[in-house]
Amino acid sequence: MAEFQASNTSKSDFLSVVTQGELTTFSNPLAEIDFTNTGVTKAGVCSLADSLNWSVEAIAQSLSTTSSKLIRHKSKKLNKQLSDNALDIARLGQFGVKYFGNVENFNGWLDTPVLLFNGAPPRRYMNSIRGRELIKQTINKLKYGYTA
Repeated sequence: MAEFQASNTSKSDFLSVVTQGELTTFSNPLAEIDFTNTGVTKAGVCSLADSLNWSVEAIAQSLSTTSSKLIRHKSKKLNKQLSDNALDIARLGQFGVKYFGNVENFNGWLDTPVLLFNGAPPRRYMNSIRGRELIKQTINKLKYGYTA
């Protein structure tokens, strides 16, 4: 039973998934910075997509890259900027799933038009730092009783 709980916990720790166990949500922020200099593997990004129930195309679009670049040479590492974006998406996924209760509800919200996003679904803005910040702020507003 303890083994199941440990593996279940690591699967829901999206930072651990994308870094293939090198980092967790409890890791030191400086370790995260060091890790982005090393680079996230394409396989780690594909594992994150699986954990979030996203297609490779959806995660690629969120990273501002192409799915073909992620699929080729999965052992290769992403550059610093894409690695930083991947970690940011993992943290946002963690935040969203915690608020919405599960991956399905979070994804449902990401794909639902929201007034604060000019009637567009929040996922449309996932590919920029500012967009991810706005998504997190909007979830925080929901958390504290504001309507979005």
